[in-house]
Amino acid sequence: LTEMTQLKVGDLALDLTRHEARRGERVIELTAKEFALLEYLMRHPGQALTRTQILDHVWRYDADAISNVVDIYIHYLRDKIDRGFQHPLIKTIRGVGYRIAA
Repeated sequence: LTEMTQLKVGDLALDLTRHEARRGERVIELTAKEFALLEYLMRHPGQALTRTQILDHVWRYDADAISNVVDIYIHYLRDKIDRGFQHPLIKTIRGVGYRIAA
C-alpha cells in the first residue's frame, strides 16, 4: 500500500481506503468518529494536539457544551488500540491534549 492510502504509527496501521485499523495482526473495529479521530492523530505523529484542534478537525463545530467529548473518544480508542499491548501509543500531554507516538 502507498503512503496515501495507509497511515502507520508503530505497529498500528490505518487503511484509509478499506476504512480499517489494525494493530499487529489484530483488526480493530472503529466507529466513524473513532476512525476520524485516530486518522487525525496519525496524520500528526509525535505532535501534541490540543482538545480544541481535535474538536475543530474531527467534530468541526464548537463543542464547548460537551467539552469532554474528546476525552471520552480518546478513552474509547485507548480501550480498542492500546489495551492488551505493552506499549500504549496514545499519550496524554498534561495541560495540552493528546498525541500518538510509537
